[in-house]
Formats: sequence, C-alpha cells, structure tokens
Amino acid sequence: MTKHVAKVNGERIFIALLTVTNEYGEIRVCNLVATKSHSQFKLSLRGMAHSLELYGHPPPMLFFTDNMGDKAFLEASFPSLREGVVPVEKYGSLEPFVLPSDVRILPRAEEAAINAALSTIINELPVESPDPDLIVGFDCEWNVVISDAGKVERGEIAIVQIAYQKRVFILQVCAAHSAACCLSCHINLCSRLVSSLPDEGYQRGL
Repeated sequence: MTKHVAKVNGERIFIALLTVTNEYGEIRVCNLVATKSHSQFKLSLRGMAHSLELYGHPPPMLFFTDNMGDKAFLEASFPSLREGVVPVEKYGSLEPFVLPSDVRILPRAEEAAINAALSTIINELPVESPDPDLIVGFDCEWNVVISDAGKVERGEIAIVQIAYQKRVFILQVCAAHSAACCLSCHINLCSRLVSSLPDEGYQRGL
C-alpha cells in the first residue's frame, strides 16, 4: 500500500516498505524506501546489527528472503550468516564443461549478418531424408525494464543464441541497425527453423 502513502505533484515518494522480523514475529526494521536498491536498506540493517550488539543479543544466524540476489548483501550486513556454513555443490562430482576447440563462437550484430547466419542454418535443413538427424540449441536473453513503480519486468529480446553443428551464433538483435525490421526478419526465419523441430526424428534443445 506504499503507493497510497504520499504523493508530491502526483508522483509517489515511496515505492516499497522494507520489513524485517525476528523468529518471534516482532518487527525489527520497518522502513519506507524510494527505490528497491540495496543502498536503501543498508543503513537500517546496520542499525539493527548495532542494536543487537548494544543490548547483548546474538547476531542473526539465519535469514529468509524471497530474493536470492540479497544473499551477498545480507552476508555483508551480518557476517554471522557466513559462520559454520559449508557450501554444497549440487553437481560437484561432474567435470567442468569446456567448449571444444573446434567450435566457433560467432557474434552477429548487423541486420544483414543476423539474417545471413540464420539463412545458413535453414539452407542446411534436410527437406527429405529417411533418417533425419538435426540438433539445434536455442536460447534467448531479454533486457530488463524497470517500471515507474520500481517493478522489474522483462523487456524486448536482446540476444538470440543458436548452436548448430560446430557453430554458436550470438545474435545481438537489440544492436541491429533496423531493430524492428531485423526482429521481424529473424522471427520469420526462426519460425521456419522451429517448425521443423517438432517432427518425429528431430531433437529440441532449449
């Protein structure tokens, strides 16, 4: 409800309320903030750490948060969170993946280069084959957009990554000269590429 707390010239002053409670449900920190940046929380958490020490209470040993991005920030604010912690590597038994030396990484930013890269893949698609075998790795990255309310939202596609045979294309869509035109072109090309993948005999790697 922070957006209803106060407005100046129709603009909100606060967008969030930082609240920290202890194990008994008691509020230890309650702070209206102008942004969700960690810098807005730092002073309040330092004050909490100081009051715990001043009154002889132990520092926090465990913290619950809905954002794993807060981990390093909280550990810096309360060094006690690092004590006695043994990191567990979920896949520690596996060998680190190393890209083979014969695989080429091919960044493409220009509109013509992006379209040419996609065309080379499409031209190699087996049109008629009794035993088709095609493996394509496909991934996308998005820009981050922060709304007026401070909410982090997914923006437009920034990068398209396509791995095929011994090539990995990094298509920097947002850097293309005619972004709108290029985006339309590569979507059409990707549609032709993806339309072949669901067929029996093809494998999809997303």
